[in-house]
Amino acid sequence: MKQKLFNPVFLVLASIILPIAAFEAFTIGSVAASDILLALFAATMALIIVAK
Repeated sequence: MKQKLFNPVFLVLASIILPIAAFEAFTIGSVAASDILLALFAATMALIIVAK
């Protein structure tokens, strides 16, 4: 599992997709989904920092 989380391709794709998905959720009015996606984005950024 650790190998999969620190895979650079996964981290880059997640850091691109999650903010876009959060914005889309916010524009359709789903604030809770937007908050969850932004939290996942923050966790992904933390994983990138820890991996380096």
